[in-house]
Amino acid sequence: MARVDRLKTVFVDAIPEILEDGILYVSEECYVALHNCACGCGEEVSTPLVRTEYRLTMEGGAASIWPSIGNHDFACASHYVIKQGEILWADRMSRFAIEAGRERDRRLKRPPASIPVPSSMPAPTPAPPSRIGLAQRTLDWVKAVYRKLIGLQ
Repeated sequence: MARVDRLKTVFVDAIPEILEDGILYVSEECYVALHNCACGCGEEVSTPLVRTEYRLTMEGGAASIWPSIGNHDFACASHYVIKQGEILWADRMSRFAIEAGRERDRRLKRPPASIPVPSSMPAPTPAPPSRIGLAQRTLDWVKAVYRKLIGLQ
């Protein structure tokens, strides 16, 4: 098996038994995209297409998947992004960064804690829409992630 630089997107009703190199199989019914690792190691990569995992977008018949695909548990430890079918190779992640990402994923998947509300309490009123712009929210998020990575929170 050889390293691939592009993945052709194929929508399927049923996942094939054997995956071909260079093809990204997308099952909308199963909410999953599968492909053989782009490095050529032969490992099968599964990307669940659900809110707390991966997001697939299509542009001109080519798929993009976000966030990056980190095959940290494979012998190859490959790390890449699929953007419009092209493989964009990323640096290997440190063990610390991998564990921080996994902890963030666990928190995202955890159901919100339910707080009992006394029956005498009035119903909450919805908050007004946020006036903070996308750029500021993104900057705030990056700052929060940085603080958590260096242990300030």
